[in-house]
Order: sequence, then C-alpha cells, then structure tokens
Amino acid sequence: MMVNRFPFKSRADWNDRIKSGYVRINDRKSSGDDFLKSSDFISHHNPKVKEPAVPDHIDIIDETDDYIVVVKPAPMPVHPGGRYYKNTLIEILKERGYKNLKIIHRLDAVTSGLLIFGKNPVFTRKLFHHFQKGNVIKQYYALVSGHPVEDEKVVDISIRRKEGFRFTCDPYNRHGSKLAKTRFEVRERFHETSLISCYPQTGRTHQLRLHLQFWGYPIYDDPIYGPDNNNEKIQKRAISLFNAELKIPGLGIDYLLPPPSDWTITSPSSALVERC
Repeated sequence: MMVNRFPFKSRADWNDRIKSGYVRINDRKSSGDDFLKSSDFISHHNPKVKEPAVPDHIDIIDETDDYIVVVKPAPMPVHPGGRYYKNTLIEILKERGYKNLKIIHRLDAVTSGLLIFGKNPVFTRKLFHHFQKGNVIKQYYALVSGHPVEDEKVVDISIRRKEGFRFTCDPYNRHGSKLAKTRFEVRERFHETSLISCYPQTGRTHQLRLHLQFWGYPIYDDPIYGPDNNNEKIQKRAISLFNAELKIPGLGIDYLLPPPSDWTITSPSSALVERC
C-alpha cells in the first residue's frame, strides 16, 4: 500500500522504514503483514527530511468575502502529502493569513494556473455544487511537441491507474477505468511546438497530459508522458500546462488569463500572436 500511495520511495525503502518502526498502525509498530481495516490510522515518522524547494511567489488574482482566486506556481502541490508539508499552496497561504480556506479543486504539483478557494461554509457548498454538477468552464493552455494536422480534436478515451502515480489511457474500458473526454483547439504552430487550448469535459487525474499523448502531441517537457518519456520516478519541475480559465456562470465568476509569456522562449522563431 505504501509503495502505491507514496511511490517516491521504493518497496525496499518502505520495508526498511516499517522494520525501523517509522510506519505505525494505531500508534503501534507495524509488522509489514498487517491486514488493514477502514478505521485504522496509519502514521509515518519522517525524521531529518528537507522538503523540496518550491517557488516563493503566489499571485492573488481576486478576493471577496466568499472566495479567493490565486495562480498556483509549479512545481508546488496544493495540500500536504508525500514529500511535502509546509511547502504547499494551502500552507503558504495560511502563513499569509488565510487560515480557513476550503479546497474546492486541485491541480497537479507540476501544473500551474488558476485555483479558487472558498472562505466560508455557505459559499463553499455552492462552489462544490457547481463543480460536482459540471457547471464550471475550464480552459488550459499546453505547449506540445509537433504540429497537429487537425485544428480541433476531441479525445474520448477512458483512463486508469497504471502503477504508483502513473496513469494510462484505456481504449478497452477495462476494470478500474474511468470515462474521460477532452476537446482540443490549436491556437498557434511554432517551429517545433504548438500552443493548444484544452477544454476538459471530465476531471480525471493526468487527463490532459494523457489525452495529448494519446492524440500524438504530448506536452513537450512532460517527463512522464512527454516525447522523451524518460520515466523519472519523481516529477520535480513545472511542465507547460497552465489552467487559464475559470468560469462559473451561475455564480458570476469569470477569470481568463493569457498563455504564460515565457513560453515564447521555446520557440524563438515565432511569437504568440493570439491572446484571449
């Protein structure tokens, strides 16, 4: 279980930690062969560990009495987990005085862009309702490898967990697969890359990265699903995937940002001429 949930350490590492008493079940030492119950509390002591560094700047786009909208930089996780605790978006915002923010949705640590947090229980319930009902319009920008032949493409392929934090497309809808659908539009073609607008119709883990890979035009600097596919065990840097639009018509929420300006560096022969 520990290997699947926290794949940044190997099975041998976890076995050593269990034998050393760092992994405990209900505050008692684990043998490694325990059968877990839903009520069990698993704790992991992680002494003398330095958290990975994260960007130190977070843009606050807007704030009301009900919510706050920020741009999450990458690589930075939204909430504590795995190798991170203090170096997370929610903990950094707490240090800035936002102590009771409610997490509504998430972005991968390696993905940057817009996030909205509820500030009180009443409005948070309204936000949850709209996200659960699919009433949220989202647009991501991705910088992909190659030049798509089509100007528009819909990928309607299920996704399932492959191993650890890796997922895969599953055209056969085998057990454990979840339906996933994304619409893509080509905004600009550069020398070796293309700028794509991505409109997810569902919200599966790694959906945009996997659907772009399945289409044949993966995010050019994605270490897991990109063209190099070097299978890094840990995703340690930002990739060119940006959540640019957050629109909830029923609540009067409408935010849209342009593509990151530094993406032009990857294509010196062309400039980003299309803007929202």
